[in-house]
Amino acid sequence: MATPPLPAYVDVGVSVAAVVVCYRFAVSPAVRALARRRSILLAVIAGVTPIVLAVFRPLPEPGPLRWFVIFLIALLTWQGATSDYDVTEPVEAQRLDKRLLLLLAAASCLWPAALLPWMAVYCGRLRGWKHHAMMPLRLLKAYLAWFFVAMSLGASCSATVLLLVLGCVSLSHYVKPAWSKARLGPYPWSWAWHNRTHYLMASAYSWGWARFLPTDTASRVLRRARTLDRPVNFLAMAVEAAGLIAFLDRRLLIAALLATALFNVIVAIASGILFWENICTSIALGIAIMLLPGAEYDTAFGWPAALIALAVLLLSTADLLWQPWHLGWWDSPFTARVHWQVETVSGARLGLYNDFMCPYEREYGRVLGYFLTDEPVLHGHLGIVWDRELRDLLVQADGDRGQLHTLKQTYGHVQADKQQAREHIAFLTEMFTRLNAGARKSPLPQPLRHLKAPGGQLYRWGDLPPYRGEEPVRRITIRYEERCYRPATGDFVQLTNRTVQEIDLLAPSADHGSTPCAKSSSTAARTSESC
Repeated sequence: MATPPLPAYVDVGVSVAAVVVCYRFAVSPAVRALARRRSILLAVIAGVTPIVLAVFRPLPEPGPLRWFVIFLIALLTWQGATSDYDVTEPVEAQRLDKRLLLLLAAASCLWPAALLPWMAVYCGRLRGWKHHAMMPLRLLKAYLAWFFVAMSLGASCSATVLLLVLGCVSLSHYVKPAWSKARLGPYPWSWAWHNRTHYLMASAYSWGWARFLPTDTASRVLRRARTLDRPVNFLAMAVEAAGLIAFLDRRLLIAALLATALFNVIVAIASGILFWENICTSIALGIAIMLLPGAEYDTAFGWPAALIALAVLLLSTADLLWQPWHLGWWDSPFTARVHWQVETVSGARLGLYNDFMCPYEREYGRVLGYFLTDEPVLHGHLGIVWDRELRDLLVQADGDRGQLHTLKQTYGHVQADKQQAREHIAFLTEMFTRLNAGARKSPLPQPLRHLKAPGGQLYRWGDLPPYRGEEPVRRITIRYEERCYRPATGDFVQLTNRTVQEIDLLAPSADHGSTPCAKSSSTAARTSESC
């Protein structure tokens, strides 16, 4: 394939710059403002206004990439429309929001600016601004920015520019984690050489992933996995950093996208963290690029295009365009977690796992609940720490309670918060009182429950069978638990298991006014995304 003349890339570079500037300073602030205000009328006005410009300018033509955008809209609409209701808030209003989301999704497929009110509903009303949905959401915002710029610039902002921007947005969510890992030690390869990634698998098992496997089976898997730590680490960083050179050739870009999808599948199997939105998006974009006609998109590839993409990727890594998460840490074998259990009216004791707590399944699958205990906390989700020395000390402690107590006192942070605790208890009381009284939690009828979009945190197993709403609940017990995987022996040791709160539910009353605590069921603000 012959490389197009350099002036063609100058036009592409200028158009790409215009699109990312529009994203950063127009589209992203508009979406955040509309989602915070939750005003659909204002969002609809913002979406309809560009029709005036369309009278004087031809509509941009995204070409075959239109079907990729429609796929993204359908993917996120499925997630938003099928997520559970928060029964502590008016359910009828949430039902109307879900129907409105479907209507605006259809409108967005025909008129891209309708994505503004669609995002106001999805992000502001249906809590769609979650870590795992960030990448496809940013791709839609990038498409919207391209649409506005292309309406202004005309043919110079072609579908080639759209392809470059979409590829950069997608791959930036992997380039930045590679950069974060490279900064964890004194050398860029320190993380790949010294991290013990099989500890992540052990911590996920302790946390609640794949607990259907017997402990001895999990130990055997971990013993074999530890021999692969370094090759897997170097391969992971290579996949994440591949975006830096992906635009040198179309086949290289397709391979990078499919490799990131496979990478996320492996992460899900190993840790229970399921980036299903990213997996579907990367595969769909890879397929879309395979099907693009050749000559029309030549300027999206080659060393000048790779330099343009490199500039965008570096700016996003520096948080100057959009802000992918860093996702760089050291894995440790020690975990402290808050667990929720219920006792039903028949006396059955069951585990209350994060999938039942949808639409807050992400929060309940991570570190929610530390504000209920006065124990110093050493780590983040799944036992991760950001200090290699602390990781080594946790490994050396090998489950010794005395050493771990000393480490907690030295490095830990108490996150107890009485106000948060009161609000959380009030939320659980209100939620289960309403469920006991027959409130409907799912927007889908019983025969169609299997059509619900999957969650992102697969911690649905534990010491007790899961509660699925079979019968009313009379008591909720919240427990603080510490577990440690001992690398030398392969054992899983439970170090602490104590009750921090018991909630006895009263008989349902006639007055079920909404409590002001519903918002505290989620640790993330409704509009927590940055750019």
